[in-house]
Amino acid sequence: STRKESSAASDVYKRQERNDMLPSIRDEIENPNRDDAINQLETLARRGYFSIPTYEFKETYDNNGNPIWNCECRIAEEDHYFDGTSSSKKEAKKDSAFRMLFYVLGMEDE
Repeated sequence: STRKESSAASDVYKRQERNDMLPSIRDEIENPNRDDAINQLETLARRGYFSIPTYEFKETYDNNGNPIWNCECRIAEEDHYFDGTSSSKKEAKKDSAFRMLFYVLGMEDE
């Protein structure tokens, strides 16, 4: 049970650390938005908030043989990852990046 306790304490500390970072990280991105989310995440990474996001794609097909793209956006330092799904690979990437951007900016509850 010690392991669980230290993990919980670590989670609390991580969450606290993220919350302390929020005012400054929010100042970095003037207008968080879906179309710019990929670049906005990269900007934050280059400014040292976290490592460069990675994107992983999976392609499946619907009943008519049309492609369905799923994209997962991950940041090494974060436990959460976010995905997007679309018939367009680019749109799936934008969706996953936008969801991650909202998360790292602490806006997921707004």
